[in-house]
Formats: sequence, structure tokens, C-alpha cells
Amino acid sequence: MTRSCVKRRNVVSILLCTALFVCSISCSKHKNSTSSAKFLLQQALDENNLPSLSVAVSQNDSIILAEALGFADIENQLEATEKSVYRVGSISKSLTATLIMILKEQKKLDIKAPINDYCQSFPEKGYEISSEQLLSHLGGIRHYDFDNIETEYYSIKRYSSSAEALDIFKGDSLVAPPGSNYHYSSYGYSILGCIIENLDRTSFQKSLKKNVFLSADMFQSTVDMPEQIIPNRTRPYETLEDGTWENSRPVDLSNKYPGGGVLSTPTDLVKFGNTLLQNQLISEESRLDMWNPRETSDGTPTNYALGWRVSEDRKEIYHGGSSAGGTAYLYIKPKEKLVIAFCSNGAWSTSRHKFVQDLAALYDNKSNKQ
Repeated sequence: MTRSCVKRRNVVSILLCTALFVCSISCSKHKNSTSSAKFLLQQALDENNLPSLSVAVSQNDSIILAEALGFADIENQLEATEKSVYRVGSISKSLTATLIMILKEQKKLDIKAPINDYCQSFPEKGYEISSEQLLSHLGGIRHYDFDNIETEYYSIKRYSSSAEALDIFKGDSLVAPPGSNYHYSSYGYSILGCIIENLDRTSFQKSLKKNVFLSADMFQSTVDMPEQIIPNRTRPYETLEDGTWENSRPVDLSNKYPGGGVLSTPTDLVKFGNTLLQNQLISEESRLDMWNPRETSDGTPTNYALGWRVSEDRKEIYHGGSSAGGTAYLYIKPKEKLVIAFCSNGAWSTSRHKFVQDLAALYDNKSNKQ
């Protein structure tokens, strides 16, 4: 064998060993992160006394963790899996906001135009209210009336459309002039549902499925219809004072599908986050606008954008959700291309944001080192 051949073989051997060494370190780090994540998952399950907890983590458009603990159905001892379907509450607002931006890009909607141009079912209130204001909770629309919690938050009435669901509050006065104050309102999103139905000429749920769920491969996501057979649907629970669980009371979320009526999985929610980061659902310009926090008319910051909450340093984009027998969270760090989502079929008592931040700390900046 010639000297040059020996040298080439030695170089190849060195490169191969180096690659194996780097791979070994990378695999070891990933294994350690997964082990630490599972520990945090078990800790959160125990500290919050949850029936089950499911988490998904994605980085660089690749799901690197999908784990579930506990029971999807306690009575029948059915364990939760990564395919278990949960109520995601107000994360529905982030989905609805994205759908509105899709319609905007299709030139069907001007988000700064008066909502009465698109939804005649909502009466004029003496002020012009825009879709942008509804998306950012600056529209002056009231939230649930908790003095009537049984008929509003725990509604069991079936509404045939978002337009019909406006009957709950459309006769009420505004809580503030549009733009003047931040006032969180799920009902403001019901008006957006009416707009979507009119512009897309179909039901809100069909529009959401066509424009968002199918485009993002969110095949386990839908709106909550109690009478339908939904594979892998978890049973929702409420926690009693003594720490035991009982079945959550029956509800029909058709009164607030756009603001709090979606069912999903952490994996599907992570897919949603990834499609946004890749500008697949909407353009980068629309995404950045959607994630741009709005201010009140006097310049007071709200840290709320269009269907999303934004950290003060703008490094974290997120939204939580709470529903009868359901808790969820969707968290995105755009720079790190990191997306985290979790869901539970019980009520969360500690800080949800700290939990996802602790998870994020296990994976932060790894995308920049690879």
C-alpha cells in the first residue's frame, strides 16, 4: 500500500472517529434533556394533582419529545398517550387569529375595517369596532358574566353558528370605548367567528379545519361536540377540595368555539407552531404582525398581540387555555425554533409559564450549536 493511500485512510479514520464522537455527545445531551423533561413532567403531574399530563417539544421542526403520564379516563383506567385529545381552552384564540390572518391574505378582510361590514348579526354600538381590536381585546366587548356562570361558562345550550351565539351578549353595552382599554373577552372572538362564517361561507369549524387543521397536518384536532365520537378524547375532571376528582359537569362549547372550543393534542399544537415559524400558513409579514403587541389608544402597552401573548422582551410567544376539565399551553421561542405544548384533563394550580420555561431551558440554544 502506498504512503498516500495510508495517509488517506488515516484521514478517513480520523474524520469517522470525530463524527462518531460528536454524535455520541449530541445523543448523550439529547438523552439527558429527555430524562430531565420526564422528571419535570412527573413533578408537574404530582404538584398539580392532575389526572393526566401530555407534553410535546419540537426544535428545528422536529418533534424531540412526546410524552404522556396519568389517565385519560380514570374510571376505566385508560392511560393517557401522546394521541390523547384534550380541551385546549383559549388556545382556540390563537387558531382563530391565524384563520383571520389567512382571510386577510386572501383579500377577503380588512382587519382595520368596522366589523359590521362583515357581521351584520352584531348591532352597532355607537363606535366603530375593528377585527384588529377584537383580536387584541381592545374592542370593549365583555367577557363571561360569572354571576351567571351556569348559563355562560358552563353553558349546555347548542348554538348552530357563531352568529347565533352572539345572542348571549349582543344586547349588552360596551365595557369601554374601543381601543381605550384592554379587556380580555372570549365573546369578542365569537364575533370573529361570525365574520369567518360569512366570509368563508361555511361553519366556523369547517373553515378552521380547511384552512388550518388540514394545512398543518393537525389530524387529531377539531371543535368540541359532546355528541360526536372523537377518537382518543380524554374525560374531563374537576378537583374537589379534598384532592379527589369528579367528572366535570357537562358543557356545550358551541357558545364560544372561536375563543375556547377546540380539542387538540400537544403534538398537533406543536405542528401548528412549526407551520407558523416556517411561514406555511401565513406569510412572515402576517406572522410578525400577528405577534406584534398592541397598545391602547393612549399608548399603554398590553403585551397582547393578535390572539397571542408576548413577553416584554418579545422572545416568547405563547397562550394558555383553561376550560371545564381542561388545561393547555402553547409556547414558542422563535429564535431557537423551539415549540412546546402541554395539555391536561384537569385544573392546573401552579405556574404554567414557569413549567414551560423550565422545559425550554433544557433545549435552549441547542439549535444554534448544531
